Amino acid sequence: MVNLIGKRTLQLLAGGALMLFASVSYAQYVWVDANGTKQFSDRPPPPGIPAKNILKQPGGTAARDAAPAPSESAPVAAGADDKTPPSLADREADYRKRAKAKEEADKKASAANAAKANSKAACEGARAYKRSLEQGTRITTTDKNGERSVMEDAQRAAEIARANKTIAEACK
Repeated sequence: MVNLIGKRTLQLLAGGALMLFASVSYAQYVWVDANGTKQFSDRPPPPGIPAKNILKQPGGTAARDAAPAPSESAPVAAGADDKTPPSLADREADYRKRAKAKEEADKKASAANAAKANSKAACEGARAYKRSLEQGTRITTTDKNGERSVMEDAQRAAEIARANKTIAEACK
């Protein structure tokens, strides 16, 4: 029976020691990094993290007992520290800017393609009209009063000249 009590005491002592070591290993640091993300670690934060960004450290204190970072002691103009990564808002603004520029470029390309297609269609139409005029087929026209008449040679020559001008402009 004595042996049984000794084992039980040894087990309780071992359990208590483990609980003590567990509380020591629970030492955690919590801080907010330059990107605004909460970081959890069992190691201290990097030296560039200001004391105001350290949320928790072992011993229950909320701030580091080190000298303040240079960025805290003297105000720094915005954009002067090129080593800090851009904030989430800055990255979002850059993304929106790039997306808008891409959308505008796509619109310009679409407009240019549409203009090119219209020019090509006008060119083909003018060439087909010129061919029909040059073939000498009988072409009827309608005047303002709605009366039909056959196109005369002078009118035909004027229409051919107009078709040539359209072809010169549209078919570059």
